[in-house]
Amino acid sequence: MTKRKNIIYSSLVVAGLLIILNFIASVFFLRADFTEDKRYTLDRSTKRILREVEKPIIMTLYVSENLPPDVNRTVQDLKSLLTEYNHYSKRKISFEYVNPNANEDLEKEAVEAGINPVPLEVREKDQIKVQRVFLGMSIQVGDQSEIIPLIKPGIIMEYTLSTLIKRLTIKNKPKVGYIIGHGEPELAKMEQAIKELSILYDIEPVSLLSQSNLTDYKSLLLIGPMATISTSQFRRLDNYLAQGGNLFIAIERVNGMLNDGIGVSVDTGLEKWLLLKGIHVDDSFIVDKKCGTVTVHQQGYFSFPQQINFPFLPVISNFSNHSITDGLETVVLQFASPISYLGDTLLEYKPLAYTSSISGKLKAPISFNIGRVWRTHDFLFPEITVAATLKGKMGGEKEARICVIGDGNFIVNGVGDQKITIQPDNINFIANAIDWLSDDSGLMSLRTKGVESRPLNELTDGKVFMLKYLNFLLPLVLLITYGLIRFRRRSLRRSKRMKPGFIK
Repeated sequence: MTKRKNIIYSSLVVAGLLIILNFIASVFFLRADFTEDKRYTLDRSTKRILREVEKPIIMTLYVSENLPPDVNRTVQDLKSLLTEYNHYSKRKISFEYVNPNANEDLEKEAVEAGINPVPLEVREKDQIKVQRVFLGMSIQVGDQSEIIPLIKPGIIMEYTLSTLIKRLTIKNKPKVGYIIGHGEPELAKMEQAIKELSILYDIEPVSLLSQSNLTDYKSLLLIGPMATISTSQFRRLDNYLAQGGNLFIAIERVNGMLNDGIGVSVDTGLEKWLLLKGIHVDDSFIVDKKCGTVTVHQQGYFSFPQQINFPFLPVISNFSNHSITDGLETVVLQFASPISYLGDTLLEYKPLAYTSSISGKLKAPISFNIGRVWRTHDFLFPEITVAATLKGKMGGEKEARICVIGDGNFIVNGVGDQKITIQPDNINFIANAIDWLSDDSGLMSLRTKGVESRPLNELTDGKVFMLKYLNFLLPLVLLITYGLIRFRRRSLRRSKRMKPGFIK
């Protein structure tokens, strides 16, 4: 009887402890994340967005059952993520899970929401079958909604979810002005950048000649001007900065015309205006051994395309510690120019990005030779600054900010047949820069979460030569050394045996 009482007592104690632990877990959310990039920990930007949620958010996950393990793992991670979102939003987010394959009504509901089935290969009993599955979700706030038509396996969903929530809950977007009238690229040619910036800001074209009040804009963008900017327009920019304005400049100091085989300097007056602020942008072409490639067609009996390294396309992976560059891995530039600071210490100058340790610069004008053999003496200027910020009082009592990068085309996609896809970190750079200029953390730290690029370090020609012959000669040297040691030991043993009185 006593033993039975002990069992009942122990069971009650265990049950009580489980109830208490469950209550504590429902009040205090705790999760351990041991991944290098903290992919299972909500970013500070996400937590800030969720704290600012006022209206209830309804998330509906349309997912089929019996999915392959890799896809199902992504779905389970998403469900755990939604639980965290609900916690940090103080229960303002509710979510439900729907299996559209269960019946026709649910399938119709998913399709009407904008989520269509996709074919997915599933292995069953050593056979591969293709079945129609649903992998999407909708997010609704009031009468507004956004959808994720396809949840791609293996991707981190936090940025997508937080972006859509921010877009649905933001009240009044700050205005960012895009300066036009000097040969700048059209907004349509910067599709990726404008799409990203439009999440948090309203992008509007601005003419310095006709716009009445520049202070309406949180920041101004001046991207790749090619025509002369008048003194009166620079005066307007000075007045804007004196009132605490913020300016992002992508300057096209040199122009590489590959079709003509030449590269020339560009003079718009912007370079002189920046020099008055202490920022010198040299009319030189940066060359870097760590670079992108161009496609050339080799001629012979057959014509075939070949990828050739082109040092005029520097690949930037060396960044300083700054909120703009937080999490960036790789920015690719084209025909970039060096940036340096010649001003005084009254303003705070901060370099943001540098070339590799094997880089150089060529003064414009130059002639391009795709087949040029690059030597060590072509890369005598390591770690050239290609982007920087300037902060302080610029003619007024309020603090102004400038961010400048020495490439006017680093976010230009182009249009039609000339359209290209821009490196994601190029877009992240300008988006983070506008957030910093506008004094808004926005999605700054979240944009680069989960981005992993681990490029190989570039080696100098001397190191390559040394490693090449070290790999070739070292095994031979070790083998010869081992042979000499064995020969010496055997010689000593033979001499010892030949001595009088030797007994084995």
